[in-house]
Amino acid sequence: MRIPRAVPRRVLSRAGGAAALAVLLAVTAAPAAAGAPVRPHEWPLDQAHFRAEQVWSFSRGDGVTVAVVDSGVDAGHPDLAGRLLTGTDEVGDPADGGQLDASADSHGTAVAGIIAGTGAAENGQGMAGLAPGARVLPVRVAADTAAEPAALARGIVWAADHGASVVNVSLGTQLPNPVLRKAVEYAQGKDVVVVAAAGNDGDGGNPEIYPASFPGVVSVSGSDEGGAFWRKSESGPHVTVAAPATGIYSTNNHGQYLVADGTSYAAAYVSATLALVRAEHPNYTAGQAIRRLIDSTRDHRDRPDARTGYGLLDPLAAVGPVIAAPATDNPLFHRPAPEAAAAGGPSTAVTVGSAATGTALAAAALVWWRRRAGRTRAAPVRPEPAATTAAARPGRPAPVARAARAARAARPKSGAR
Repeated sequence: MRIPRAVPRRVLSRAGGAAALAVLLAVTAAPAAAGAPVRPHEWPLDQAHFRAEQVWSFSRGDGVTVAVVDSGVDAGHPDLAGRLLTGTDEVGDPADGGQLDASADSHGTAVAGIIAGTGAAENGQGMAGLAPGARVLPVRVAADTAAEPAALARGIVWAADHGASVVNVSLGTQLPNPVLRKAVEYAQGKDVVVVAAAGNDGDGGNPEIYPASFPGVVSVSGSDEGGAFWRKSESGPHVTVAAPATGIYSTNNHGQYLVADGTSYAAAYVSATLALVRAEHPNYTAGQAIRRLIDSTRDHRDRPDARTGYGLLDPLAAVGPVIAAPATDNPLFHRPAPEAAAAGGPSTAVTVGSAATGTALAAAALVWWRRRAGRTRAAPVRPEPAATTAAARPGRPAPVARAARAARAARPKSGAR
């Protein structure tokens, strides 16, 4: 499948307006922080949640390739050493192989860390991904905050053509772009699971986001540490499952760490879980892997609701004993209508305005991260003598500077930066 290239545009078209935005991740970057190692702060992996140590006794994701179609992934992070394949760059220099991430909030690098971080840094207490045996295929489609739908579509197609079993898309657009839909259908036709973030504007209009809302896509909403639906997460009839989206620690593009909120990261946990399932059951079709994901959810429901879909992500149940192989087709193509939202909850109605949508569809709308709905902050890492403090969120260590850029500075510069 060939999708024509176009020069990325960095501004919204007048015709596109708000309808052209995809609301996924807010960012308020802070200096890298010092303090405790990262691993103890990874609450999704602890015994009260995913029980990662038990999960890894069943599967670590070995042999499975997860494409991170995003802002690129920084190959210099020590917790990603040996995890990255050579990908592609649809907005800069293809020779970079997608292994550069110049985004202000380390978006693609953070997503990759959640999926396949080794935890080897910080004396074995660095960022551990949920599927540390999986390989990440970095596909750069965004120049920091924005990408054209055609670039995103090309990235999905490229990933499907280059060995990805799972494609993670933590960005999107409010427009059901036909080229993007064709790219998603192409990947699905090649037995690839497409996972996408539902968005972070649940308390700001709850607009429908694509590709998360396309048929057959695993659309991921957000939950908090207590298992409650995250109020900023978007909801709707397309939501498949909810996963952790608040206080998420991961890798950044300076060899350090960050902590952030957003369904971008929830999607990464779901992609990692699907890698675990496809590694444990290499003969499973994409549809069977999705069925296993759905059937194993915590607080499972046969009829999905608009907030958490079929339930909360449960990786240990997903890789646990299987009584019988699930049916091979993708259940999301014929899912039942969702249950009604709870009284007082965020609206599940989706409005893409008739007149505004028609105008925007005629324009070359951009795929954007509008990051006002979530936060990205520095995470505590090893103390350094020359520290610079900054305000911290209550209950979390104050961020402090860390000098860990020598290896990165030594690498060749690229025009993509």
